[in-house]
Amino acid sequence: MAEIRVHEKIFEVYPTFRRGIVVAKQMQNAGPSEELEAMLEQVVAEAAEKPIDLKTDPRIVTWSEAHRQFGSNPNKYAPAHCALLKRVQKAGAQIPFINKTVAIMNFNSVKDKIPVGGDDLMRAGGTLELCYADGNENFTPLGKPDMVEHPDPGEVIYVVSESKEVMCRRWNWRNGHKTRITEKTEIIVMNTDGLGEGSEARALATRDRVAQMLWEFCQAKVITTLLSPSQPSYSFHM
Repeated sequence: MAEIRVHEKIFEVYPTFRRGIVVAKQMQNAGPSEELEAMLEQVVAEAAEKPIDLKTDPRIVTWSEAHRQFGSNPNKYAPAHCALLKRVQKAGAQIPFINKTVAIMNFNSVKDKIPVGGDDLMRAGGTLELCYADGNENFTPLGKPDMVEHPDPGEVIYVVSESKEVMCRRWNWRNGHKTRITEKTEIIVMNTDGLGEGSEARALATRDRVAQMLWEFCQAKVITTLLSPSQPSYSFHM
């Protein structure tokens, strides 16, 4: 069994927060996909053609305010979807095709201006929790397998409760190396995070498109749910 949960204090401080969940099993993540790569290129081109104001758009401002609330500077440690949008809103920008699942994450994050992230469940396992850090957890940054950091006390982290291995620092700023999604990944948990006005509808819309794309491009068996104040956790068989 595995469990995903959001600590009750997160919902107390951020009552509009909703986390759409997609569990994808028996994935076929290896190999290219010309169609998916073309879709990613198209959505990046559209972002450059019709840029949003990253200083005033509520889909960005809401997250910047949330980060400041737990003591993180969003200008220095930008939420991942904000950094991604800043990158692609430049003429000629490109996002490399790493693998099908990562492409699906990037496509949906750019298209919906929403945080989308995922982890290899076989590398994580146990209980995956969004909570406040005590500072003793361990984090190995993506692409730096020999480095170990510790989150700041009070920082919002996504962590494997049993091992104290941090999968993502500063809520949605930087992913960890150990639970990264590779071509060999067969089972994942992917999150679509909504915050602010209309958060639930936006999280669900992105979640459902992600699930459809994982089924279509990775032949995955998918399960979806939503974490909210009334359902802060979800358990399932791996």
